[in-house]
Amino acid sequence: MNVSLVSLLLLTALAVGSPSVLADSIDDVPTGFLKPSTGGLPTNAWGGTSLGTAKRLVAALPAAPRSRALRDLQFRVMVSELTPPARDGSPEPTMLRRKVERLAAMGEGESLNEMVRSAGAYVDPGIATMTSNALMMSGEPASACAVVTRHDLIQTFAARALAACQAFAGDSAGALAAAPDLRASDPQLAVLLQSAASGKPTAGVPAGPLDGPAMVMFALARVRPPAAALQSNDPPMIRAVVADRSLPIVTRVEAGERGEASAIIEATRLSDLYVLAVRDGAAMPAAMARRARLVAAARNASNAEEIMQSLVAVYGEARGSPLFATIARASASSLLTLPAKPEYANVAQEAIRGLLLLGDRSLTQTWVKLALSSVANNARAILALDRMLPLIAIAGVDNARLPSVGEVNRWYDLMQQDDPARAPRRGYLLVELLRATGAMPAGATALPETPPGGVRGIPPPAATLQALQAAAAGHRRAETALLGSIAIGETALADLHPAAVGTIVRAVRDAGEDQAARLFAIEVAIAQGL
Repeated sequence: MNVSLVSLLLLTALAVGSPSVLADSIDDVPTGFLKPSTGGLPTNAWGGTSLGTAKRLVAALPAAPRSRALRDLQFRVMVSELTPPARDGSPEPTMLRRKVERLAAMGEGESLNEMVRSAGAYVDPGIATMTSNALMMSGEPASACAVVTRHDLIQTFAARALAACQAFAGDSAGALAAAPDLRASDPQLAVLLQSAASGKPTAGVPAGPLDGPAMVMFALARVRPPAAALQSNDPPMIRAVVADRSLPIVTRVEAGERGEASAIIEATRLSDLYVLAVRDGAAMPAAMARRARLVAAARNASNAEEIMQSLVAVYGEARGSPLFATIARASASSLLTLPAKPEYANVAQEAIRGLLLLGDRSLTQTWVKLALSSVANNARAILALDRMLPLIAIAGVDNARLPSVGEVNRWYDLMQQDDPARAPRRGYLLVELLRATGAMPAGATALPETPPGGVRGIPPPAATLQALQAAAAGHRRAETALLGSIAIGETALADLHPAAVGTIVRAVRDAGEDQAARLFAIEVAIAQGL
């Protein structure tokens, strides 16, 4: 277990063990801030789910599900203004407390702050402690210190947080005054306080908890955190490293790439880091430097011709790489501004693949029409489009037109030519995705109808899939959404079993989240080489 997660679990244990001043009646009222009109789920999304079940599901959520689509869906469930399930005598902690714990584990400090504030929950020292820590880890020390100085916190955390906030506010005298008291209980923080006050980075910092106050002080003292922090895949720690401007840009980019690929940070944040690294001429490993230059060129392109050329370079370089989806999303701002004109038809396939990852159906449809109009008498363009048509169908770009048997068979022929060994698995995955999204053509295709020999993949626990299917059949929207995330956990999308993927896609669609289900299907399809 990595050190940042240990620190988070310690904070949670302290908070849960603390006396709560919020009655369990807090679960009688909505505690989110997203309304249906602003992207939230329908207010009745918990309909049919008991409060005890809802609490168990929230507590079981993965901190970093590998699907951005399902991660965003679980986030929406937790921050939407939903009518809560009726109280059923389920034991504490409250539903709100469980949501606070999970949002903190996901590294969602800013959104957590908004939810707690809107619920009036800062009167609870445990919730105030977890939220202020999450804000510090998210690179928001000003917001965190507003909580620290205005609300009661768990005492063991409060002294450390207050000292870090005094240092952040430039109160060197106050921070130094706290150092002697911390020397015995937290020698790491005491040394960092003295280093920040003197302006002289120090070596040999003692080991200590890597939580919010510690990460604020590492940045203020301009001391490099230990390797365990820099290499951690824990969402709060990745966010802290990405936000720490005192670290070398290459360290922040490396954490940003891992974070974007795991749906922990936004693609725009990584894109900003790439541009900064290129602008400053940072020394980076060759592969990282090339990725950074490609994305920066796409971001800095000033006209459509430059945008087109940069996108061809980005997609041509990244295709087949595990980081393809990350690089495609990081360069998305340029893609969204490229007009779909006939003279840009030769970049249509690249544009379509990127837009499918972004979930933008309208723009995808525009580029599909352009691609279709430009393939006549162009064998290379026809082949490129044949590769894309099944993905376009899965995404639901044009629900009025299903792929034909011939189109599906041509796609499978291409897969067999490209990689005969992997073609059966990819063909079977396509069967599952086409059926799950209602895009399977009538009539027999050449695709494998059953798992071909040698198909491997990691299936979720059978009990989880059964619960997912039961929730979807009962149209229990929020319950189904959370079970989808729980089912994949932190399994890499490339390792998921095709049949399990089909089950999840179908269930999430049946529960009313069609767009999230289709985007998840596209993520898996691209991750597994379709």
